[in-house]
Amino acid sequence: MILVTIGTMLPFDRLVRAVDRWAGEHTEEEVVAQIGERGEYEPKNMRWMRLAAPDEFAAMVDRSRLLIAHAGTGSFLLAAERARPLVLFPRRAAFREHTSDHQLQTARWLREKAGVYVAMTEDELPGAIAAALARPDIAVEALPRYAPAPFVERIRKALLE
Repeated sequence: MILVTIGTMLPFDRLVRAVDRWAGEHTEEEVVAQIGERGEYEPKNMRWMRLAAPDEFAAMVDRSRLLIAHAGTGSFLLAAERARPLVLFPRRAAFREHTSDHQLQTARWLREKAGVYVAMTEDELPGAIAAALARPDIAVEALPRYAPAPFVERIRKALLE
């Protein structure tokens, strides 16, 4: 299953519409989308819900083989935590999808990470999805755990004694 999520704060009809178009051409793939409460576009070619309960959403992530999401850092962290490949599609200020283009910078920064595939436009999305599906063995790498510097560790130890 491919899971699409746009986050919970802002609508993102451009992504939902683009993936819905792709899903209509790739009926062999089950696609499920969480489209948020304020979007206007309702998908025709994929199963969707406005918002899933946190435990239901977590179960869908665990069942998925690919995540498609806006380029928020939470999307990347979710994919890394659950070891899933990730297609990022950044929101654009020019389309009034966000107040700035920080997601473009995030996407550019993350595109070099293993398991991350970036589509900057609707035309690039099918290729990014195909690339991700062609390499199901490559998931977003787990982030390294924070290891405190020796100086910080000495301070922590002194405070706790």
